[in-house]
Amino acid sequence: MTKEIFINCTSFETRVALVEDTVLQQVHIDREETPSLVGNIYKAKVLRVMPGMQAAFVDIGVARNAFIHVDDIHSANSNDKIADILRDGQDLVVQVTKDPVKKKGALLTTDISIATDYLVYRHTRPKPGISVKIKSKSERTRLNDLLRSIVCAIKLPDSLVGDFIIRSAAEGISETQLSDDLAALITIWQSIDSLRMNKSPVSLYQELQKKQHLVTGMLGLGIQTITSDSSNILEVLELWCNQNTRFEKPLFKLHQYQQNLFDNYQIEDQINEALKSNVSLNCGGILVIEETEALSVIDVNTGAFLGETIDQNTFLSVNLEAAIESARQIILRNLSGIIIIDFIDMKKPDHRHQVFQRLKQAFSQDNMKATILDFTELGLIQIARKRTSRSLSQVLGSTCRHCEGEKVVKSDETLCFDIFRQLLNIESKGKWSVIEIHASVTVVEKINNKFSKALNQLQVRAGCDVKLCVEGSIPNDQFKIIPAQQRR
Repeated sequence: MTKEIFINCTSFETRVALVEDTVLQQVHIDREETPSLVGNIYKAKVLRVMPGMQAAFVDIGVARNAFIHVDDIHSANSNDKIADILRDGQDLVVQVTKDPVKKKGALLTTDISIATDYLVYRHTRPKPGISVKIKSKSERTRLNDLLRSIVCAIKLPDSLVGDFIIRSAAEGISETQLSDDLAALITIWQSIDSLRMNKSPVSLYQELQKKQHLVTGMLGLGIQTITSDSSNILEVLELWCNQNTRFEKPLFKLHQYQQNLFDNYQIEDQINEALKSNVSLNCGGILVIEETEALSVIDVNTGAFLGETIDQNTFLSVNLEAAIESARQIILRNLSGIIIIDFIDMKKPDHRHQVFQRLKQAFSQDNMKATILDFTELGLIQIARKRTSRSLSQVLGSTCRHCEGEKVVKSDETLCFDIFRQLLNIESKGKWSVIEIHASVTVVEKINNKFSKALNQLQVRAGCDVKLCVEGSIPNDQFKIIPAQQRR
């Protein structure tokens, strides 16, 4: 069984796909226009202390100067004046707590913390702690004793003067897991400590971005290969893997071909299929998936199942395959909240038990918390899955304007991303004088309003004109790109 991660990056979005034996299992789409600075640690330089505001402007080495208030200096008391603590030109180790907003710079603190999977190190914390989400007294005692014994058995770096907080994710972990996690945390701190000798302003530690967190969270699934068209992301992930030895290091591959990464590995087609309501099973059965505001429903039908006879064994066969595919679709589409699966009715309790166990097993690698209840008297299975982000259809789609919301189609923004990906492919295949984009008026307006800069950059790079053509006959969720007049 081959498990791979593919990361497709453009200036507009980053897409992370988990593929198992060429079948898409998860896809995560991040459309943040600028990376977050929250969690990053810097050796900064104080530029200007402002006693009247009890604050200071600080240079952390980014475009806009950051800001720190006296309340965010851990060594300050309630009556202290910032002018007695900081001075212009002083070096200061800080961590970003809030990203820049419009003309305001990032907000900082000197209360430094770094987190791994199971631990948080607080540089100013005088004693250890444990998450309040771990309710069991015996488990709290076990974890505290375990951490204490591991710390006593090793020599901590002299600069590690704070203490540790055990995170809620540590509940039930083994001594080896906690020991490896502590070793990874110490390695990160030593890297931070070594960089403090550099001249300010300098970055000491960069918090993994959401897309990178997604990848590192998948490594425990046994990933063999990570392929990306971004060398920067591969470098960051490889560095992280070198610092964290809990998982076997995957093979890193840079995709340098002209064809889009997701097209090259048939991922794009599978994403498009995940927006459809009907899913065909290998046995001939069908899943019908309906996502609403309140809940999601999966209806299992025999469809064109080609069993010798239509009997209870037939229903069991279809339901067993439907259980596996339903779990895959729920995870892939990121369905959450209340989910109902209406399996084909089975009379035998043993058959119901087999299907229920198969469904639970299929959810075993889901990184979202899901509660699965056994069959009701009506033959339904109820699932409550934690909601942490929008579903795939909410990210990529919008309700159809022509069928009163009964169908989900790709949104104008998603179509714009599709257009630019195809433009890059077309650009690489020849020298064109003109490339025409034919789309609905709303898509053309979106390109003109939000993506005009990117369009101009593409025209300069390709050395050709790109014409936007409004065409009323094209459905709102479609477009055509016509390259013309190829240059010699």
